[in-house]
Amino acid sequence: MVEIKLKNVSKSFKDLKALDNVSLTIKDKEYFIILGPTGAGKTTLLKIIGGLIKPDSGEVLFNNKNVTKLSPGERNLGFMFENYALFPHMTIYDNIAYSSRVHARDPKQTQKIVEQVLMMTLLTGRNEALPEEMSGGMKQRVALCRALMNLEQTKLLILDEPLKALDAGLRMSLRRELLLMAKSQLLELTVIHVTNEEEEAMMLADRIAVMNEGKVVQVGTPYEIYYQPKNLFVANFMSEINYFNGKCVKNGEVLNHNNLNSEKLDDIFLQIKKSSIPMQIDIGMNNFLTAFIERKTYNEMKNGDRVLLVVRANHIKIRLGHRKKDKHNAILGRISRRKFMGVFYRFEVLVKINGSEKIIIVTNPATSEIHNSILEDSEVTIYFPEELGIIFKHPGKDVVNKVLKLE
Repeated sequence: MVEIKLKNVSKSFKDLKALDNVSLTIKDKEYFIILGPTGAGKTTLLKIIGGLIKPDSGEVLFNNKNVTKLSPGERNLGFMFENYALFPHMTIYDNIAYSSRVHARDPKQTQKIVEQVLMMTLLTGRNEALPEEMSGGMKQRVALCRALMNLEQTKLLILDEPLKALDAGLRMSLRRELLLMAKSQLLELTVIHVTNEEEEAMMLADRIAVMNEGKVVQVGTPYEIYYQPKNLFVANFMSEINYFNGKCVKNGEVLNHNNLNSEKLDDIFLQIKKSSIPMQIDIGMNNFLTAFIERKTYNEMKNGDRVLLVVRANHIKIRLGHRKKDKHNAILGRISRRKFMGVFYRFEVLVKINGSEKIIIVTNPATSEIHNSILEDSEVTIYFPEELGIIFKHPGKDVVNKVLKLE
């Protein structure tokens, strides 16, 4: 059993500040994902937790014991490196069984466990292969197996991009196996898993820490990170988004859209409505758009304050023709491009807002109706549920351009 706490951890490499005053708590038996772009500081944070590098300042605690100065061996954990770090002269079997020999475990028990992890990672029958004979995906699976064999006392498993080199089918399968293994009554692991893939994070995590530029931007459940992002960076990192510059409209009565008793409401919509309040937004069209915003933020804002409305591309619906009268939050447009993406279609819809043309991205499931009817150059109505709009106090043009890479 292990609970990990990081207190005000910072680390620099010459002029680069890799970590900037990071504080985190990772609970016992939690599958904890650290998510962020390349260069965010994720691997540096893992190596500090694992004892491979020392922080410039701050503390690392395991079960409230300060382990900041302890070596990796003294921390008793399994660590899978991003570059695999396999012993080139050892076979698959010997690489995986290495820690068992170091800890003088029973050879028969070791063999049984090795066979189990080989089966889980689809490596059975390749026991005698050397690393030079393996593909990148095989090396990655061997490194994962070796990390699983090194879980002494703390049952702490640290994974740095463990599934990156695998093909899509095997990656999906191993995600499921990893989660089942971590949560099994036999192991009950605490897992810290670094990735830059939001889909992987959403599938595996009990909680997610989103990092950017050496800082932890937000910590929360997958639901909180996806539906209640703290800022534009988090919203944009989790999926493709559209944004609208606007002004909040608070010159009348508060909109009464908080009926929580409707049986037709989705559970997610109900949860959003419990913690939020509807706000009208003027983006320069004849009709206002409406979205939900946290009550605290709503109360802090004044009529006419600048806001940024964000809507995920997969939350926007598309219909042929002029449907504004029977659709809420509706905008007329014309499809300038459509692209088949396998399970969904991606549309670029040209709309006019406040006298200017703007491209809105829409992704919808690839149904036969969409395939046959919603074609390029079609006039369409796009719209979104007010529960799925995300409102931020406007961070300023420079922040928007930087986050969305518009310049």
